[in-house]
Amino acid sequence: MRDLMVLGALLVFIPFSLSNVFGAYLLWGWTGLIALNSYLYGFMVPVPFVQLFALLTLATLLWHKDIEKRKFEPNRTTTLFAIFVVHGFFCAIFAYPNLLSNWMIYGNLSKTVLFCVLMPILATSRFRIHSIVVMISLAVGFHGVLDGLKFLASGGAHKAAGIGKFGDNNHYAIVLAMVIPLLYYLYQYSSGRLARWGFAAAILLNVLAIVATGSRGGLVGLTAISLWIIVKSRRRWLGIFAISVCALLIVQLAPDTWSQRMQTIKTADEDTSFMSRVTAWKVSSAIALANPVLGGGFRVVQSHSVWDQFKSSPGLLGFVETPVLSRSGVAAHSIWFEVMGDMGFVGLFIFIAMIINAFMTGREIRALAERGGTSWRWASDLSDLLAAIMFVYAVSGSLLSVAYFELPYVVMMLLEVIKLQLRTALNLSPVKKSLRLNHV
Repeated sequence: MRDLMVLGALLVFIPFSLSNVFGAYLLWGWTGLIALNSYLYGFMVPVPFVQLFALLTLATLLWHKDIEKRKFEPNRTTTLFAIFVVHGFFCAIFAYPNLLSNWMIYGNLSKTVLFCVLMPILATSRFRIHSIVVMISLAVGFHGVLDGLKFLASGGAHKAAGIGKFGDNNHYAIVLAMVIPLLYYLYQYSSGRLARWGFAAAILLNVLAIVATGSRGGLVGLTAISLWIIVKSRRRWLGIFAISVCALLIVQLAPDTWSQRMQTIKTADEDTSFMSRVTAWKVSSAIALANPVLGGGFRVVQSHSVWDQFKSSPGLLGFVETPVLSRSGVAAHSIWFEVMGDMGFVGLFIFIAMIINAFMTGREIRALAERGGTSWRWASDLSDLLAAIMFVYAVSGSLLSVAYFELPYVVMMLLEVIKLQLRTALNLSPVKKSLRLNHV
């Protein structure tokens, strides 16, 4: 039945995509983030939804006239993305042999960058920017809503494991944490009361889903969001109220086992799980020291042969005593060490530059929004919450291997698009008349 419903929807979406470039683009992003195949069990499982709508977007972009389409102009973010993906290509070519995920990870990264590079061309108005925010929220938030409802229905007994696309419960928790700022933005700026309450409910359910994962990284992510909203949000008291409601729900519904596990954060240096992460960081940094320019290739630290080669090397963390792991080929457990081992110090430098650039872009948006007056307050608020996502990603990602997950890259480019829209409206760059303020 579920497969038939998706087939019926597909028969509607394909003609729609052929007549609307931006609609095809949204479906490309939505099918990727929601991982539609994970919810199917029949004849529709093999259908490559993401590739289908990606091809429809590219084909429609070539022959369909979009009056709102903007001419491509390189910017700071697209330049950094291009350098990163080109460097990654050479890292993949000169990788250690027999890396099972090497070209798969690079291929996914390339597709993510392609999606992001098209964003400034197609997201040319406030409506379209808002649509992308809604698309991300509906795609990622959907998973959290399902697990949040299961957590409520089970009285706190449900264990949220996520789907294969997101990895284990820890990866799933950080993904849900990153979507909460967008749900908060939509709660503030949706005009309909029903929509606002719907997004408020989605926030609460996603918080409960994070609790259901039992992930300590998820708690760190929620704490990071709370601190950012309290410090940065213009509507601070609304944020404090929302945080208080979520905290009350957690206290009432979280099982004792969750509370006991969260308390182990205080004794991380005594935790075998955490110290095994440090061991993985040692190996990753040792690989980078041996291959400083190109690293060892994507997911190199998960290679048993490479791990065995570097397992006794102190790397950059030789001053930390770590246990000798009985297994080999484990995850990097950190976005920083993951990129360091995979792409060398050069790749790490580019990666850090992209993240710093995101925060710089957010600051530029706030300055431009002040020049534009109250009509651009939405842009300032959205940029603050997008920066919150990057903050959560940088903090929680320090303990997880999520360096190539697409959402942070989409957020970085979305910040650039908002800045471009502001510059366009304020006549700070040459644009077509059809893209001026009356189209915002």
